[in-house]
Amino acid sequence: MHCLKRGQSLDITFLDLDEAKTCKFLGIEEGVLRVCLVSTINSELFPIGFFGSEWLRLEKNRLRNFDLRLEALNEVKFKITSTHDCANEVDSIFHNHWLLILCMIKSSTQVEIRICRLIAILVFSFGRRNKESYTLPFELSHSQIALLVGCTRSTVTRQIGFMKEKGLICSDKYQFGILVSEKLIAQESTFVEYLQFT
Repeated sequence: MHCLKRGQSLDITFLDLDEAKTCKFLGIEEGVLRVCLVSTINSELFPIGFFGSEWLRLEKNRLRNFDLRLEALNEVKFKITSTHDCANEVDSIFHNHWLLILCMIKSSTQVEIRICRLIAILVFSFGRRNKESYTLPFELSHSQIALLVGCTRSTVTRQIGFMKEKGLICSDKYQFGILVSEKLIAQESTFVEYLQFT
């Protein structure tokens, strides 16, 4: 069992996986991981998704030129095993719905819309409903958001400031997350529903 605190990460390399097995399984028991591929050639990061409370298949042959970075967005407990105890078929970490979601977010024309859609999708996937708002149990850094939506960190900082002024989001200092307004979720509900994932 691996335990990571918020902000900690673990890199998995091609050599870390057992030579006798073609794949391993990642079982997330608690918390949310942001998963990226890291190029072994130039250390460039390629985000491939956010995962929590699920099993994923790691195919060894897909890691030849990449490492896999697992980054904890909150406190995370997970294991990497040769077998899984999931009743359903286990999806590959390299073929998941997040790849489509991240592409669709990046294709939006305005940066504020991209950021709003990213936040709405994360709330839909990992958040919870409060009396007058929604809570996302973690907060992404401005550089993480910039990588995901395709802009500079300073642009994200400026847009987040505008969103706070409009009352769309605010920091939840007690939970290390963010509070998201009903207005933001309502304005992006069509986009979220269009994706039709559970």
